[in-house]
Amino acid sequence: MKNYDESFFRNVIKGNTVTFLIAPYIQAFGMRQLFPCWDISHLKATFAISIKHHRKFITLSNMPIKYSTHFIRNDEVWNHFYTTPPMSTLQIAIVMMNRYQPIRISENITLWCECYSDEQSLKFEFAQRIINNITLHLKSEFNEINIPKMDHIVIPNFLQDGISKWGIIFHTEANLIYDKKLDSVMRKMEIARLIASKIAYQWFSNILSINWWSHFWLHDGFATMFGEEAVIKSFNNSEILDLFIIQNQYESLHLDSHFNMNPVEITDISDINSIFNFPRYMKVIILLRMYQNILTDEVFRSNIHTYVSEQTFSSITSYNFWSMKKELDGGYHCNASSNEFLTWIQYEHYPVINSKRNITDYGVKYILSQHYNTTNYSSWLIPINLEEIFLKESYKICLSSYIQSIIYTIFRQNSYRMVDIQQAGYYRVKYDSLTWDAIAKYANDTDGDYKNINVINRAKIIDDAFHLTMERQLNVSLFWNLTQYFYSHETNFVVWYPLLKVFEYISFSIPLLDRLKKLLENPLKTLGYDEHFMENDLTKCLRQEIVKWACILEYDNCEQTASRKLQQHLRNPKINPLLPEWKHWTYCNGLAIANSSTWSYVKDIWLKTRNPSLLLYLTCSGYGSYSDIASLSFFELFTQDEKQDITFIRLHIDIFHSVIMKHSKTFYILEKILTVLKTFKPE
Repeated sequence: MKNYDESFFRNVIKGNTVTFLIAPYIQAFGMRQLFPCWDISHLKATFAISIKHHRKFITLSNMPIKYSTHFIRNDEVWNHFYTTPPMSTLQIAIVMMNRYQPIRISENITLWCECYSDEQSLKFEFAQRIINNITLHLKSEFNEINIPKMDHIVIPNFLQDGISKWGIIFHTEANLIYDKKLDSVMRKMEIARLIASKIAYQWFSNILSINWWSHFWLHDGFATMFGEEAVIKSFNNSEILDLFIIQNQYESLHLDSHFNMNPVEITDISDINSIFNFPRYMKVIILLRMYQNILTDEVFRSNIHTYVSEQTFSSITSYNFWSMKKELDGGYHCNASSNEFLTWIQYEHYPVINSKRNITDYGVKYILSQHYNTTNYSSWLIPINLEEIFLKESYKICLSSYIQSIIYTIFRQNSYRMVDIQQAGYYRVKYDSLTWDAIAKYANDTDGDYKNINVINRAKIIDDAFHLTMERQLNVSLFWNLTQYFYSHETNFVVWYPLLKVFEYISFSIPLLDRLKKLLENPLKTLGYDEHFMENDLTKCLRQEIVKWACILEYDNCEQTASRKLQQHLRNPKINPLLPEWKHWTYCNGLAIANSSTWSYVKDIWLKTRNPSLLLYLTCSGYGSYSDIASLSFFELFTQDEKQDITFIRLHIDIFHSVIMKHSKTFYILEKILTVLKTFKPE
């Protein structure tokens, strides 16, 4: 092992005790060091693994333990594992643990963590439930493949969180912890999403060894896609899938405007591990959903199941999947093989679909064309769904390398058509001004007809419009008209997601603050400041975002409402408890207009409880307590032991940054900070 030190991960605690060892640590390249003659993925074999070790350790490998032999004299154990199915050396793993405890989730699913008390185990209670639910769903989906056992291993500060092997899944501890007293509803979705893709990965990349690492993207995309579907089943809320789709599209398109988001091309074997770096094929999941739309869900799933069942444990290339169905849905009239769809991962960035509408004597002439940025002149295969806005009729057409524009006439002058991206569309759409106006007016329909534009389309329209505005391809007044019409009645978190990103982007611009405040008016009246027991989780998330921005933008009565709720809570915390996701908003905005006595009262609570969050809340204090903030005296309240503790050192840094950020614009505070900077600044 000493000769291959870089291939192993060790977790060392005080006293130089090794509590954890993984071989190999490096996902791909590390195996080349251990198996120099068996480092090619298509060279497969069955492995009968046996591990001899000191009995204080627990050992795991890809398969369950078949039997153990104990050597009492030497305090050693020899564990013999069941023979693996045919697999590449890249999938082999050996784990040795000390001080780890098993939590049995089901007969063949175990969570391993440093849990020595019920209180510590409770941190992983939600993760256990999600692991079980998602595994059951995926086993049902892919029942043709049996995975004998799954060990989930939780490691503090584990940097290579993406590592996963056949039968063994590794997690960074922080990614699995959910504390219902501290964490928000959205935190549940984040944890579930992280867990789900790793479990789904067992049925794809861990099973199907690929000939070349450049094709890794396909299996990773499958794992993400089926993992997200499993999360939806677990939460029993289809709206979460809409959120995932919009988040993926938003992040990937914005990154792809500046970076190449295509799968990595590996030209040197030493570059293999770069395929595991961020972003891990955010783009691919969107392209797969596009492909699902144009094949139909039934055909798409049939292809995947055939692909998995026929190619399990064999050597394949990812392109086999694309050749399974030769033709796309004939309704699009693409006249192209599905292999042409691969242009989406061969060309950089993405196209913009330009939709122009010209009125003629006979009706309306439409011109649809695809355009690209100035550095890319490629053309994509783009199957497009068009929807007649007012008549609710739909049509299918196709743009490709052979057909880069389409001209057609509708013999009706009141015709307005918009692109319906359905579940996914890796492009932006630019309409003519009349169509933008028609979409805006339709969205403003008080009878609720605007909801006939599905959630994903509503969100995508705003995201595209803002991007085009920033690129100076759309008049800014038209963008504000769209937002005013779209969000005057909107209370769907998914539709608000891109607009909340707009808030983050332009909230520093003082001339635009009144426009942003105006957008909050109706949603705030509809949602209010109080949660209701039976409410949808995403509605709760939207309310939290709306009230957060209401206070940031100094909306009428926002801080007063927070102050009232804070006073009620401080008077009687048991009768008026604060939900975890509301604590920061209530304390920070309540203290912003509180007097010195309230500030001192909260400080006294901290002295009794030593709750680090309370110290951060105290930095939110407003004019009534500037003298308390300016004195910065609460640092003197730290004991000598606390000043040496890493938790309090980090807290000191956070408080320093918070005070600078919130109060340095006030001359009196800035002057005081500069006076005491040497003692106030963390070392």
